[in-house]
Amino acid sequence: MTTVVNRAEAAERAVQERIARLEHQLGDLDDPGNPLGADHFLAADGRQRLLPAAERLLDEFGLNAEFVPGELGGRLDRLDVLARVLRAVFRRDAALGLGYGMTSYLAAVTVWADGTGQQRRQTAELLLSGGRMACAYPEPVPGNDFLHNRLTARRDGGGYLLYGRKEALNNAVRVDSLVVFAHTPEAGEDAQTAFLLPGPAAAGPGVTLLPRRRTSGIRGCVVQGLEFTGHRLDADRLLGPEGGGGPIAERAFPITRATGTSMALGCADTALRTTVAFARAHRSRSRASLSSARTRSALVDAFTDLLVCDCLALVATRAVHLLPRESRTLSAVVKYLLPTILTEMVYDLSIVLGSEAYATTGSYGLFQKAARDLPMIGLGSAGTAASRSAIVEHLLRVPELGESAQALDAGSGARLFDPHGPDLPPVRPEQLALAADGDPLLGSLPETVRLARAASGEFAGALGTAADALATELRLLREDCARLAARPAGRALSPRAYALADRYALIAAGAACLGVWRHGSGLLAEPAWAAMALARIVGRLDRTAVHTPESGTEHLLTEVLDRFDDARSYDLYATPIGR
Repeated sequence: MTTVVNRAEAAERAVQERIARLEHQLGDLDDPGNPLGADHFLAADGRQRLLPAAERLLDEFGLNAEFVPGELGGRLDRLDVLARVLRAVFRRDAALGLGYGMTSYLAAVTVWADGTGQQRRQTAELLLSGGRMACAYPEPVPGNDFLHNRLTARRDGGGYLLYGRKEALNNAVRVDSLVVFAHTPEAGEDAQTAFLLPGPAAAGPGVTLLPRRRTSGIRGCVVQGLEFTGHRLDADRLLGPEGGGGPIAERAFPITRATGTSMALGCADTALRTTVAFARAHRSRSRASLSSARTRSALVDAFTDLLVCDCLALVATRAVHLLPRESRTLSAVVKYLLPTILTEMVYDLSIVLGSEAYATTGSYGLFQKAARDLPMIGLGSAGTAASRSAIVEHLLRVPELGESAQALDAGSGARLFDPHGPDLPPVRPEQLALAADGDPLLGSLPETVRLARAASGEFAGALGTAADALATELRLLREDCARLAARPAGRALSPRAYALADRYALIAAGAACLGVWRHGSGLLAEPAWAAMALARIVGRLDRTAVHTPESGTEHLLTEVLDRFDDARSYDLYATPIGR
């Protein structure tokens, strides 16, 4: 056991050192002399491009190695670590995080899971040499074909001819390798097949770049379409078997939904940090100053929401390793719930900033950039609508929601919930598309609720009350899900089913928070933040169920200001930033 703990501690130190090195190289956002400071990122955003100096730095750091598995020469071994490293980039510029990093990773995931040995080696070499990738994931099946946004590959001799358009693809003009999913009629009516192609510049005839599409957020990303008109694909371009694209995408979505959304917490961190700086700069008589109860509450609520989001992101990224069959639902919860919470968080903070929330330059210009960028994380073929549908499928399949699941033992719980916990097993892609037959996250609630009731300290009573309210919400949800599952066969789902998905997502977030409280250390082991987090969650379910303790606001405000003064992140890790 000592050897395992020592190995885990050494691995965590190595991660912290790697993040510290990246943060140091990126420097202080508020330093006017830093070529990677806020003014430079805002200027690049105004020009609708990525900051060249930042791209060069990420080249030198070797950020692409974070996307390549260790056995292929990279540094990728855990998804929660990948998300932590990328938060340093998203904290500066979400467009840089997407355009330089996440877009390549979304494509590479499919190759690691289903590529041949040669495809995996060639992709690793491409990324480690600084190359970039993109992926045109499949659209939902017919009924969403208004823009003809679907590709078709027809057999032709020993290969295929590719037809169709993808109207919006990030980095299309700059990538060296492209993963596409195309309908292959000969393999079945709705069969999808994945292909690994060169980038458009080297693809040959039959590939046309469409005009750039302007976006309200992530303006630095070059979003263009691609049109294929009989583009020739040799058989060795197949990624996986013909007709196997659907399962490939299903295996990829739990990974991409969880990690991509978790990375974007860095963008929300900047929105909160900018608002704290604004409040600190105002005199005591100002309604925006820290002497205002409204301002104090807004800052603490935002910090609490960030902790809630990170608890859920932690569980979802680790579940890919530990609970692969359950990760499909957990990642869908993250992709569905986090964009909503973070967008609402930024809106509430904007009330504190007032007119400065619209500033495009100066000390507070990064706030409006974050407000534009954050909603973009809910888009895509695996976006919020698709994620909510995945949650509804889970509710229909497992209406008992954890009652039949075996409780997580202490070791499994620590690996799932402790932000600095032990090593994780490798990802098993073949398990990721399988449906869950239980719900271990909600199955952990009875024990953590019992522990919350028995907690001691100033905020123990508030924590116990909030935990009881969460348990009540779970009981009510189980009853409603049982009625939903018992509906007559063939009857269409009512809109109420989607309201149940909302409730499930919030209860899952509460279970994640209680799990982190149980297994965390330092601030995370204290009842104060957990009581505040559960009060926020339960308040979204039933405004009358619990009340946020007033003393809790003052308690967490101290933490908010301390992290601001010490330049530490507002997530579970309190990472030193910009030094």
